[in-house]
Amino acid sequence: MDDRSLTVRRIPRWLLVLVALCATVQLGIALGVIGLGSDGSSPSPAKTAAAPAPHGAESGRPAAQGQRPDARRGEITHLLERRAAAVRAHDKAAYLATVDPRAAAFRDAQAAVFDNAAQVPFGAFDFELVTPDPFSLPSARRAELAAEQVFTAQVDVAYRLTDFDNAPVRSSQFLTFVLRDGTWYVAADSDGRQAGLKPGLQLWDLGPVNVLQDKTGIVLGIGNKNDLKSYQKDVETAVPDVAKVWGREWAGKAVVVVPGNQEQMARLLGAEPQKYARIAAVTTGERGASTESAAADRVIVNPDAFRELGPVERRVVMTHEITHVASRAFTRNWTPTWLSEGFADYVGYLNSGQTIRSAAPELRRDVRDGRVPQTLPSDQQFETTQDALPQAYEMGWLACRMVAERWGQAKLVALYREVGEAPPDGTGAPDQNTRMTGAFVQTLGISPDEFTKAWVQYVRAQVK
Repeated sequence: MDDRSLTVRRIPRWLLVLVALCATVQLGIALGVIGLGSDGSSPSPAKTAAAPAPHGAESGRPAAQGQRPDARRGEITHLLERRAAAVRAHDKAAYLATVDPRAAAFRDAQAAVFDNAAQVPFGAFDFELVTPDPFSLPSARRAELAAEQVFTAQVDVAYRLTDFDNAPVRSSQFLTFVLRDGTWYVAADSDGRQAGLKPGLQLWDLGPVNVLQDKTGIVLGIGNKNDLKSYQKDVETAVPDVAKVWGREWAGKAVVVVPGNQEQMARLLGAEPQKYARIAAVTTGERGASTESAAADRVIVNPDAFRELGPVERRVVMTHEITHVASRAFTRNWTPTWLSEGFADYVGYLNSGQTIRSAAPELRRDVRDGRVPQTLPSDQQFETTQDALPQAYEMGWLACRMVAERWGQAKLVALYREVGEAPPDGTGAPDQNTRMTGAFVQTLGISPDEFTKAWVQYVRAQVK
């Protein structure tokens, strides 16, 4: 995704937590093509978003052989409207009536995914035909379909979870439609893969989704409800803990997605499974979006990793993630990563009983060996390929901890908000250094250089 900011924090002797805050809604949050993904629970290649190919002829066939393009598009749009209405009405028969009667395997897969999503509380659900003919079908595939006409399209779904999303979540699929006896049907959702077009995989494509919901959030998970109760308990604890620090100017609730295992988590995020071997959770969202006008962030859990955490560790992880949820409206592209991750760590570790010895072992080792950092970590130091990635998180945490100790917790929150204030109308995004200089002076009455010098001394004293 464009402008992706991926950051990894280390929980000493525990696991890593990956936090993804994006300038645009990314794959992890795009959970939404119900009954359109036919993967079921069987393995498939990881899916990622891809730009559609240039428009071409109607799947390799000229429009003159059949309906006029405008008439055909109108009928396909009507078909999509019927499919969406069936989802909203929980009408499985009406939904399957839109599937090609000759595509038996696809029909079975569609039926399974429809059932998988039965408990998901959709407040809205719609389809939109976005791009006609994003790919061409090989002649052998057209012959196999044996239809009067064949049409391909990029179709976007827009959905909202009741009581959580204030704007629709959007996701794309690349569908094949066929005309039989004057009626259009959906025949497949996988033909675009040969052209490199990979749709977003959704939780309900992986298996039956159970739902637990209360005033603090909603847990959507593969597996039985008893297994999901521990995640609900983590959310119930984390939400008020975050509110005590950040305040109540956010939704005050979270959406947590629990796939069945690490491999499923990676597939949801379009990555290789091994990438998340030591990742406990991923938060996805939209930088700078207010809770009143955006889809809710999703905290996507790696259940394999979470099982290795004790109660305290789970609380730290979930509180860290939900801190990102709460603060996202003030997390901008110009917000330094040390501040966004350090603040989330500060809230996560608060009242956890974790000491600097246990929470910052790598930085402590470096300082004891004479390698004392002289500057705050750059955004690049938080890239997942960096060997000293744990130290970057520990440095950010201690910077925020120092602010809270010397100026007060309220000043730390004020600093974060000051950095993330939207620029005046008609002006571009501010320079990070300029904004940070202003925020330090305005909030703490100190220059960046003075802050850095104080932080170096603080680190030296704290980690010995």
